[in-house]
Amino acid sequence: MTELIGLVALILLGAGYWQLRRQSEFAQAWLARYCRGQSFQLLSVYRYRFVWQKGRILTQFRFEFSHDGLQHNEGKLWLHRLTVLNVELPILREPDSPML
Repeated sequence: MTELIGLVALILLGAGYWQLRRQSEFAQAWLARYCRGQSFQLLSVYRYRFVWQKGRILTQFRFEFSHDGLQHNEGKLWLHRLTVLNVELPILREPDSPML
């Protein structure tokens, strides 16, 4: 019986890890496509935290990007499983124009 419980625990642990990796790869691919569409340069993506909300687990990813090649900005991506719920971007500032 102990072996069965250990085997089930190992399978659940492996399935959880597989789901985390799958979600990370989805977030990376989705953000790469999103940044390409917005003319941003994606610099990095990392999982930030999990939140229990309305009976479901939400995952927040933070990503770093540049919109002009000089400035570094950070945005947030909220996922539930493999569904994008929200993307939050900071207010982007344009560099000072030398003509002014």
